[in-house]
Amino acid sequence: MPSTWSIHYDRWVIDDGEPECEVGECFPWSVVAFGSMDRLAHAAAQVRLAIDVEDYSYRVVAEVVHVSTSAAVIDFGLRVVGRRDLLPTGCQAGEYVSGQIKLVFQHWCDLLPDDIFESMTHEWSVKTMVADLTPYCPGDEKGTWFIRDAQKAAYETVTSTRAKNARAYVLQCRLIDADGSPAHKQLHPNQ
Repeated sequence: MPSTWSIHYDRWVIDDGEPECEVGECFPWSVVAFGSMDRLAHAAAQVRLAIDVEDYSYRVVAEVVHVSTSAAVIDFGLRVVGRRDLLPTGCQAGEYVSGQIKLVFQHWCDLLPDDIFESMTHEWSVKTMVADLTPYCPGDEKGTWFIRDAQKAAYETVTSTRAKNARAYVLQCRLIDADGSPAHKQLHPNQ
């Protein structure tokens, strides 16, 4: 497992009321989400694994620990929540999936069982940070929506989310409760 996790922190989450962040800071957070451009695939291997890949992403093999109609929680050494439709069709808890994902600090998620939610609450220490300066390009011919142009990925090292205005930041964080145990009390990201 990585000794630090690269977790994206979107400016809109800060603008929605979550705190600015700086290198050296420690904070609790409950909702780390996963996102992917592609649906995850069934995995034959029944191991939990995360490998750093390009653009602050991870190639993972993860156990599916919870599935609802709209959400899924996977565990590759870190439990994270994502959209149910990112799993293979018909995938159930106990199965294993693989694919490339990004991690995101999110300030909400679909309703989860208390024990699952509590197991996702951790204390994080920010070791380094970059501002994501990647341009966006039209996602359709009319330019009615935009997507991040990963072919032109650009980052700048910063010491704080206040230091450079960007759509997003990547916080390289160390898990303080690195043994994987849940925090002793339930914490919410806006406390």
